[in-house]
Amino acid sequence: MNKEDLYLLRRKLDRLNELEKKQRDIYLRNLNKGRLQGPLTGYNSIDKPWLKYYKESDIEGDAPSLTCFENLLFHNIDKLDETAYEYLGRSYTYEEFFNQIDEAASAFTKMGVKKGDIVTICSITTPEVLATFFALNKIGAISNMVDVRYTEKAIEGYIKEANSKYLVTLDLCLPKIEKIIDKTGIDKVVSIRPTLGANKKLDTLAKLGNRKYNKYYKKDKIIEWNKFIEDGFNASYKTFGYRKNAVASIVHTGGTTGVPKGVMLTNDNFNNVAYQLERAGAKSHRGWRFLNIMPPFIAYGIGLGLYTPLVLGWHTIIVPKFDPENFDKLLDKYKPNGVMGVPTYFENVMKSKKIKNKDLSYLTDILLGGDRTSPEFEKRLTTYLKDHNCNATVEKGYSMTEASAAATFSALANKDNSVGIPLVKTTIKIVKPGTDEEIYGYNEVGEVCINTKTMMKGYYNKEIDTSNVKKRHVDGFYIHSGDLGYMDKDGLVYIKDRIKRMIIRSGFKVFPSEIENLFITHPYIESVAVVAKEDNVDIHAPKACIVLKDNVNVDKEQIINELKLMLQESDLPPYFEPVEYDFLESLPKTDIGKIDFKALENEENIKKLIRK
Repeated sequence: MNKEDLYLLRRKLDRLNELEKKQRDIYLRNLNKGRLQGPLTGYNSIDKPWLKYYKESDIEGDAPSLTCFENLLFHNIDKLDETAYEYLGRSYTYEEFFNQIDEAASAFTKMGVKKGDIVTICSITTPEVLATFFALNKIGAISNMVDVRYTEKAIEGYIKEANSKYLVTLDLCLPKIEKIIDKTGIDKVVSIRPTLGANKKLDTLAKLGNRKYNKYYKKDKIIEWNKFIEDGFNASYKTFGYRKNAVASIVHTGGTTGVPKGVMLTNDNFNNVAYQLERAGAKSHRGWRFLNIMPPFIAYGIGLGLYTPLVLGWHTIIVPKFDPENFDKLLDKYKPNGVMGVPTYFENVMKSKKIKNKDLSYLTDILLGGDRTSPEFEKRLTTYLKDHNCNATVEKGYSMTEASAAATFSALANKDNSVGIPLVKTTIKIVKPGTDEEIYGYNEVGEVCINTKTMMKGYYNKEIDTSNVKKRHVDGFYIHSGDLGYMDKDGLVYIKDRIKRMIIRSGFKVFPSEIENLFITHPYIESVAVVAKEDNVDIHAPKACIVLKDNVNVDKEQIINELKLMLQESDLPPYFEPVEYDFLESLPKTDIGKIDFKALENEENIKKLIRK
């Protein structure tokens, strides 16, 4: 451990505590004078009805003004003997983790990485990636997280865009990297063997299979991780402290326009994710066994899956390569208290024969995000858990990459169809689409806008794109989500659909999710997605893509007639009725398990998925 770092951090925290005490005293004086209260206005961004669920101390408090590394140290400096994370049969204490970070910081400095440099990381989650993220942050550099599944051309583009001189990658990616390295301006590539941080037996076996990569280490620009650490051992380096709004990491998203963008997330963003989730009502605590299955190259994975658990002292179980088909095996093997994922992952769990008769009482919290959750699915999952002696709470959340994947959570308040309430330092405003004009009253549908301390700094080198999403309102900047939704009088948020998913049929608005929520209650339907179809009468009309449950041999026309009857007996208007019903073998998914609606709108894709 670096004693000088610890001394400086202690001094900084003393100053912060003094400042926070002054701010708290001012807050309480104003509260006693009634300045922070008044009559309801009918505008949810002013009334903030969700704050009634939070403690006063949480509302008045704030995340510490520290770098990501300093915040990790601040929360865990007195818990060095506790487990920080577990990886492929091997556990690491916080003391070991901090030593890994120190070694990596020395090695990167010796290699030439300086404050402000952007280092690209193209990898799954491994101990070396964790050490790299915090080491770069410690020396004032920035991590550029890139999906390992990208094509050579895409990886080349992300490296060039960030002007990266250094790349950290899996040895599995070296064949791709070799083809593009001379086109990118990369000076050095650090290669990671995925089993390097695993137990010795597993890593010894993996070495034998990985000898094919040895040829790459003969090249001047490519070095293996252990050699990289060895070369930089005990090299001196400078620790850079906190600067307001300084970028810590870049993650990539398709954004609202579908054009790939680098989302700049700051130290303040990451710290506010941890601060708000700690106060959001989950049953977590130090030592809580958390199964992280999310990759590090998405905001959902790096912010909620890794940074927050490590800062808050959860016993984090890292799964380097996640296969939804094996989710049941992971639960049975690790028996975590909490897990986070998208709803489709849990569909596989409920079908599993491996844990069909197993006790799941070890689970206390299931966090669902990344995709819409229907009330029918939530009820099925809750029933399944109770049948397996499990009282875990199913929590829902909502956000987007541009808000560090943290905006609402349902642990403190939940209703059918809702995604919970805004986090304690977050404001949700409902505006007329295409404007910044807030809609008066509650339960009125409009575009969901997010003002939060987890809001991105902007898109990297894309100021125009940033201004199209991050817009100034009279009360500050808001992210325009592109989602249609509303808020009720209790502060709970409801998402209707993406604005782009909304179908305009003969001038009427059709929300596909409402049709999906109705159809999924049919006893023979496993999953359903509704997309737009070009139609000679209405130009655009809804089409239902349906996957039936296993062993269903009922005539499809009978099912269609039953669905039409369900529509007629529901509150949905007649123009919500689909003009076509396709029965598919499965619904296509994106890389993180969401339904791929764009693929379903492609008629050629549909032909391949049609159920025989």
